[in-house]
Amino acid sequence: MMKLPLLLLILVAGSCLAQARADETMPFRLNNLSSIMERAREDAQQMKLPTNKHADKGQKAALQTTDTFHSPEFQKQLQCEQQRLEQGVFKAYAQPWTRQKQKPTQEPSGILPATEKIYLFFSSSVPEATIQPYIAAIAGTGDPNVIPVLRGFLKGLADMKASAEFFKRILKKDPDCRDEIHPQKICQRFQVGIKVNPLLFTQYGITRVPAVVYARQTDAFIIQGDAGLDFLLERINQEAKSTTLVSLIKTMRGRK
Repeated sequence: MMKLPLLLLILVAGSCLAQARADETMPFRLNNLSSIMERAREDAQQMKLPTNKHADKGQKAALQTTDTFHSPEFQKQLQCEQQRLEQGVFKAYAQPWTRQKQKPTQEPSGILPATEKIYLFFSSSVPEATIQPYIAAIAGTGDPNVIPVLRGFLKGLADMKASAEFFKRILKKDPDCRDEIHPQKICQRFQVGIKVNPLLFTQYGITRVPAVVYARQTDAFIIQGDAGLDFLLERINQEAKSTTLVSLIKTMRGRK
């Protein structure tokens, strides 16, 4: 009858002994850790990073590169190269999705003067159902200074067919029309020129699409977001205060 209380007594005594040993070792471990951290702080204060002897040369070279890039001569070369690509290398692919019409003797004038541009920045990552209303709104203005812009071709120069098919889809007046189903009846498409120009993305710092830029001489007004083009331009015009934008918005909304 006495074995059970004796066993309990031994267990309790053993537990107390183990706790006592833990209490003895814990301060030792904490003190050890504190001393190591203190030593690390002292070593950190004494450490010195080696001096970069090329720092001045590197900064000077970076400034020279920046000055060269923004110089009128270099920018002129960039524009010439862009024109060469558009008119030479990419000419065959620029508008393969539209039928070439005989140009009138005089290009139709739009609402915006030559000193003003509206750029719609987009990419293939934007849903086509979102892009198509933008294209329709741009076509409705009839203004050549309202320009949709892509950063690059969908799959680069290696697969121009992918870009051509993409353009064919987003330019359709009726998104439900299918050329492949009724080949004898080609779907009607908006006559809107799409620019492929990564320099414009860089110039205006466009990192998210869709985005709209209203450029007026030295001013540029930028707005990002998925909303109607007329609404985005209306928001821009709260700051721009442009009478031509007012006229353009009215045209988009079917009012003269």
